[in-house]
Amino acid sequence: MVSVALSGCSSSAPATNDSAAPDANAPEELISVVVARGAVNLESAIIAQEQGFFEQEGLDVDLQVTGGGGGAATNSALIAGEFDIAATDAVTAIRAINENMPIVVVAGTKSAKPDYEGEVSDGLIVPPGSTITSWKDLEGKKVGVPELGGLPYLTVVTALEENGVPLDSVEIVPVPMDALVAAAQNGQVDAVFTFSIFMLSALDAGFTRVGTGVREFLPYAPQSLWVSTVEFAEKNPEALTRFRAALELGTEYGNENPDAVRKVYHENTELPAPFIDNVMILEPLDVAFNPKGWDVLLKGMKQTGEVRDDLTVEDIVWEGAR
Repeated sequence: MVSVALSGCSSSAPATNDSAAPDANAPEELISVVVARGAVNLESAIIAQEQGFFEQEGLDVDLQVTGGGGGAATNSALIAGEFDIAATDAVTAIRAINENMPIVVVAGTKSAKPDYEGEVSDGLIVPPGSTITSWKDLEGKKVGVPELGGLPYLTVVTALEENGVPLDSVEIVPVPMDALVAAAQNGQVDAVFTFSIFMLSALDAGFTRVGTGVREFLPYAPQSLWVSTVEFAEKNPEALTRFRAALELGTEYGNENPDAVRKVYHENTELPAPFIDNVMILEPLDVAFNPKGWDVLLKGMKQTGEVRDDLTVEDIVWEGAR
C-alpha cells in the first residue's frame, strides 16, 4: 500500500543527446501511506496532517479512523492490508504479539509520566457515602474495571500488591466502560477504576477519588501507541521513519498549543463542548518510549499470566522505535 515513485527528470545535456540525468533539485515524490487513527489521543496525527508535517517529511497520508471493534479488530484490519499504520493501546498490541500475530509497535503516543505535575485523568473512585478511603480498605470488596487484563486491571493489581492487600481478598469485576459509574452507584461494585470523561464526570457528581492511577503504579508504561505489520516494517523502514518524524512534529505542536488540541476534539469527537473546554485534562504526549515503561508493563502482564515469560521488548517494538 506504499508506493515510492522516482522524482521527475530533466536533461542538462544538449538536446541532441538522448540520455537524461536526474535533477538533484527536483522535488522528491511523496510516499503514500494509509494511517488509521483511534478515537482517543487523536490530536498528534490530525495536527500533523493539518499543519502539513506529513507532507513536509515526504509522506502522502490517507488519514482514516479505526473501526469500532476495538484493538483486536484494528490488528485484523492491519494484517488484512486495510491500513499500513494504526493506533491502538499497548496492552492489546502486546497480547497480539504474544499470540504471534505479525504486528510490531512503531511509535508512541501516550505513556505514564510519573514526574508530570499536572492533574491525573485516571484513578480509583468511590460513590458518595462510601467508607473506602484508601487501597487498603478494598479487602473484601468488589472493584469494577473496564476489562480483565487491560491497563486499568493491571494498575489495580499492582496497587493492591504494593499496598499489601491480598489479591484473592478482592473481587475484580469486568464492567463496560460506560457502565462503571452506574455499577458503583447501584452497589454492583464498591469502587471502580476509570478515566477521562467517565472519571471526571463522576467526580463532578459526588464521587471521591481514593487512589491514583497508571502514573503512580506503572510509571513510564506505554498506554496508547502505533502499530504496523512486521512485513510493512521490513519493506518500508523509510516510510516509518518519516511517519515518526512527522508525528513528533505534530505531538510537539499539540503539547505547546492546547487550544489547537481542544479544537481537534471539538471537530473530531462527540465529547460535550463544556468538557473539552473546561474539564478535559491535556497530558503531554510523546512519540518516544522510556525503556523502563516496557519493563514495568511486561512484568505486570507476566505476573498475571497475560503473556509468556520469554517475551521481550525486542519482540514488540520495531528497531527504529527503540
